[in-house]
Amino acid sequence: MLRSHSTAWASVTTPNKTSVVLGSPPALVISSWRFLKMSLRTSHFLSVFLVRGPSAHAPTNCRFLIRKLYHLTNQYILRSPVDSPKAFAALSQVIENVGTGAYTGAISTLSQQYITGSASILGTEARQASLVASYVNGVEGWGNPFNIPLTKNQAFTLAAPFIVSCPRSNPPLPGVHANPPLTFPSNANPGETVSVYFNSNIDRRLFAVFLFGLEQIVVPINNGRVTIPQGLAGQVYCLISTSPNGVTDGTTVAGPAVLQFQHTLTGQYIENR
Repeated sequence: MLRSHSTAWASVTTPNKTSVVLGSPPALVISSWRFLKMSLRTSHFLSVFLVRGPSAHAPTNCRFLIRKLYHLTNQYILRSPVDSPKAFAALSQVIENVGTGAYTGAISTLSQQYITGSASILGTEARQASLVASYVNGVEGWGNPFNIPLTKNQAFTLAAPFIVSCPRSNPPLPGVHANPPLTFPSNANPGETVSVYFNSNIDRRLFAVFLFGLEQIVVPINNGRVTIPQGLAGQVYCLISTSPNGVTDGTTVAGPAVLQFQHTLTGQYIENR
């Protein structure tokens, strides 16, 4: 479903785009193998980054996924760019939502034997995301009527800035790479026109595509500035696309960036300042 607006936004710093290739074991359908590998990396990421609280489920998720794979994938070495409990809690909310989006986006690619277990993990991830938002951060944990599906590249782009190193024994993720970064003002709000920043040598019109629920809201970029659509709420993602019809991995120029349009538990909008 697409909605077009007259103008749009964008954040996240990622490494340069790199491609990796890996064959899959013959007993697994390739799409399922890729998903399970990515799911295990996601669970390792949550397990390392969030040591306590809701993340206590992450090691169990890891063990479940390891049993489904032929090769054990070891944990990443991560860095945390925050230096206060409040900042850590805010970042934890973002990461939990990214994990939910990664499962939501990939589950349709699975063969039947992996759907139930993965859907079960998805439900737990979603509850954890809402718990961190509402109980820890005191904001509404259900800004979207639908979980936002993310592709493997989109999810990896959002996780990549936190990865210091990956054990050399880990098989690479096939065809997965981090996209170039996209940034936006931290005080951006729906309805405002803001400048967005990304590197591109493409000499043609580009579009900002907002991922909100199951929608892709397409907004033209005018002189590096975009107008954020009204009505966005919760955690929203934005990518720069070459297509006026939406965004795919093939049309992505930069992003996704994360925007937070939070509401209190009683429904009042919290303006970004």
